[in-house]
Amino acid sequence: MTQTVMGIGTDHFTRLVSQLPVIVWSTDAALHVTSCYGGLGTFGPDIASFADPQDAATVCAAHEAALRGESTSYETRLRGRTLTSTVEPLIDRGTEIVGVVGFAVDVTEHRRVESHLRTIIESEPECVTLVDQRGRLLEMNPAGLAMVEADSVEVLRGRTIVDLVAPEHRAAFSTLHRRVFAGESGTLEFEIIGLKGKRSWLATHAVPLRDASGGGGGAIYALLGISRDISRRRIAELALVESEERFCKAFYANALPLMITRMSDGLIMDANEALTRLINRSRDDIIGQTTVAVGIIDPAQRAAIMDTLRHTGVVTDVALEIRPKDGPRRTGLLSLVRIELGGQDCTLGTYRDVTEAKRAEEQLRASRAALRSLATRQQDIREDERTRIAREIHDSLGQALTALKLELAAAQDAASRESPALSGRLRVTALMVDDLVKSVRRIASELRPPILDQLGLPAALEWLAQDFERRTGIRCQATALTTSVGITTELGTALFRIVQEALTNVARHAGATRVRIELGLKSGCVTLEIKDDGKGITEAGTTGPGSLGILGMRERAAALGGVLEVAPRPGGGTRVAAWFPPLADQTRKAAQ
Repeated sequence: MTQTVMGIGTDHFTRLVSQLPVIVWSTDAALHVTSCYGGLGTFGPDIASFADPQDAATVCAAHEAALRGESTSYETRLRGRTLTSTVEPLIDRGTEIVGVVGFAVDVTEHRRVESHLRTIIESEPECVTLVDQRGRLLEMNPAGLAMVEADSVEVLRGRTIVDLVAPEHRAAFSTLHRRVFAGESGTLEFEIIGLKGKRSWLATHAVPLRDASGGGGGAIYALLGISRDISRRRIAELALVESEERFCKAFYANALPLMITRMSDGLIMDANEALTRLINRSRDDIIGQTTVAVGIIDPAQRAAIMDTLRHTGVVTDVALEIRPKDGPRRTGLLSLVRIELGGQDCTLGTYRDVTEAKRAEEQLRASRAALRSLATRQQDIREDERTRIAREIHDSLGQALTALKLELAAAQDAASRESPALSGRLRVTALMVDDLVKSVRRIASELRPPILDQLGLPAALEWLAQDFERRTGIRCQATALTTSVGITTELGTALFRIVQEALTNVARHAGATRVRIELGLKSGCVTLEIKDDGKGITEAGTTGPGSLGILGMRERAAALGGVLEVAPRPGGGTRVAAWFPPLADQTRKAAQ
């Protein structure tokens, strides 16, 4: 573009230019300044004064190019300011170039803002991208380079940006690119594949960039995209979707009855098929109804459960009786956990139907009670039979042996005068009869010690301890009540047999040197404790197939409402402890 010589020094033009941050000047063909106007100060006659010394060569080269007919633009520094200048040839009315005309604009603030903006963009943690109309990358900040795994922007500049987009998202990305260059703005979530193969999800907001021509309606020369990495969010969303799918499968296909209810009023928001079968209603009939209305729970019990749930967040195994439609009541255990759905406090509940299990448990309990009653009855019969046999042996056989002994004594006395040899044989026979009497007494005592019926349990335990020590050589001490008050005949027999069985176990298995028996009365309850200093019983020994004696002791105690335990002692040995309720409870238990 050439300029025609014109009158450039009018007062009006001078005043106008002097108010602007510009310089307008002209030179002759020797590049001497012939005129200079503007609001950036005064300058010398040499064009080199239009720039700082380090940029003087640039100014001279541009003016020389203008003298050759070329229009030239350049940027220089002057007194701490930055100027953008354009020089063109100055032509007279003919075609001869007679000098140069120049125009400079102060762009210091523009460059400062531009520098600040670049600094902000480069430090921006999001990806900032410029893309031209053909989809080629113009600029990308360091955050974006890190996302696409590029070492520098030069690796990507001029390359089509769609190449970095995952194939399944390229069509959507290209559509967004066309929309932006049509003057629209848009957003898109898509996946990219970095130069090193890393896949990342980005959320992009893209706007058109226009040049300065035509005000706000300038031509679109680039797409500006701001992208942020949403990989973690997408992974979380995918995990949430998968979790919801798993929850739905677990909820609807679960064999246990499940339901989701609103905490405020118990409104049923969802229920699985197992629950509909339990209460004998269709799912459509359940949804939208309250748990009280469909017979799952009564109002008072629900209020108590909800109060607990608000404080703890979880309620476990609450016994609950459900009233199915047109069906018998069902018994089960309700568990609830507090959850939030759509901003509402809700509950996820599961119901475990234990009706059949409870019925079976009651039947088993009744069966065990019947067996225990039978065993108790058999023990009573056995004790009665032992007492009868012991009495028969003592009375009948004992009397017969006593009479025989008297007859032998008389015969022996007569034979001693008439036949000394026969007298010796009768003496031996009398000794045999004495041994037989002792055996009969021992057998009768083992069947049913007379002392138990005649003197009571405390005396019987002392006798039992002395007899045990005499037979085994193991020291045995019995500390018993001085009275039998509070001990019934049935309890006395049970306690005696328990001690008898415990001493038998000590003799057979314990390897003990000392045994202590303690019978007491605490708070109206009868207590029994047998302790030895042997090797101690193991857990398997209390429950294994060889523990029938211990089982018998437990059954004897249970028949009278008592409890018996067998356990090793901390210091070594075994402890057998039994506890029996007060007399009234024993009598009631025995009656049952």
